[in-house]
Amino acid sequence: MLDEHQRIAILELAKKGFGSRRIARALNLSRSAVRSVVESGTAPPPRIVRPEKAAEYHDAIVELHVRCKGNLVRVHEELEKKGAKLSYQALTAFCRRHEIGHTPKRPSGRYEFAPGEEMQHDTSPPKPK
Repeated sequence: MLDEHQRIAILELAKKGFGSRRIARALNLSRSAVRSVVESGTAPPPRIVRPEKAAEYHDAIVELHVRCKGNLVRVHEELEKKGAKLSYQALTAFCRRHEIGHTPKRPSGRYEFAPGEEMQHDTSPPKPK
């Protein structure tokens, strides 16, 4: 997938009248990728929206999480017994996104450094000459 900077470059070159073949060659991209960006006419890449497999089991996951004392392996086993077609990885990702038994890490402070103020120093012993 092309990032926003590549898409901006494609659109700018297309505005200047360059053809898709020339743009593709200059940016080392395929002509079909260049054409699709020019046809869309937007710089931000399109969002891919996929339904979550675990969404229909949300209430069951919350209830099982409490009953299984936070053990997601057990939650997964119980969901499979109920006929859920869901991988363990999909379950854990769903729980993280919806903060089920997982609280996201909050920054503990704020660090502001001027350029070059905080630098890494080489602490390895000097090499003999």
